[in-house]
Amino acid sequence: MKKSFTVSKEKTINATPGEVWKVITNPILFNDWMYVPGQIADEKPFGLGSKIQWTNDENVVYLEGKVIVFDEEKEMVISLQDISWDGEVPEGSVTYEYRLSETNEGTKVNFLLGDLAVDPEGEAWYDAYNASDEIGAIEKIILSRTQS
Repeated sequence: MKKSFTVSKEKTINATPGEVWKVITNPILFNDWMYVPGQIADEKPFGLGSKIQWTNDENVVYLEGKVIVFDEEKEMVISLQDISWDGEVPEGSVTYEYRLSETNEGTKVNFLLGDLAVDPEGEAWYDAYNASDEIGAIEKIILSRTQS
């Protein structure tokens, strides 16, 4: 059986779920907090069914995502499909997810990415995302907005 490469992180940040939601669902801000920023593939408002593309240095799309869950201020799930994977994986089997829950201290942000075992470079992506701090970058954006 293959080893699982699922990244799971959580952090409570001093912000409302609405403030966090505005950051993670605003495509203009993707470059400011995503470890590897994607771009919206269509002109529709970002939401359920939206498509996101990740391109390489030659501007070739190597990863595509589709928003399959969009529960305002609570949960966003993007199903992923990479050109390097051996065939198409079922929708929802490799995901990039954010879940928000309000606490007395602010908003608990849960991040989940995986399972990346299907990717030939899954272990490298797993290590890179474990070392990254997307939630911290989201928090910095919110702090900069409240201080200005």
